[in-house]
Amino acid sequence: MKILNQLPPNWEQILNSGMRPDPRNTVFTLGDTIYNPSGQEIPDHLIEHEKTHSLQQGNDPNAWWGRYLQDIYFRTDQEVEAYAKQYQTLCKAIKDRNARYKLLYQLAESLASVRYGAVITRTDAMKFIKDKSKI
Repeated sequence: MKILNQLPPNWEQILNSGMRPDPRNTVFTLGDTIYNPSGQEIPDHLIEHEKTHSLQQGNDPNAWWGRYLQDIYFRTDQEVEAYAKQYQTLCKAIKDRNARYKLLYQLAESLASVRYGAVITRTDAMKFIKDKSKI
């Protein structure tokens, strides 16, 4: 995947959808490109998250983004899948169950935040990520 240190081309549409991502700590994928406005290094587990979105977008990333921004259920489903992949990647290196719980909590907190429109509770996000990751 390519990485560009800039806002994604659909930034205004993202904001107009009601989502409130912070470009200082959020990356975006459009097709085979990760947009990284902060320019900070992207950890492997987040690359796996974004690769999941790239695969989800298939041959028509613009259509995927259109649905993602309009349909909160689709958005949540897509993010649960990506966060589950991210959690799986993290758990390969972390075996301690308390540390895994903290990671799951942090991922769920992100999914439940205004970054994605605050359309799911943290408790539900934890359950969905855990169930989807099969860990």
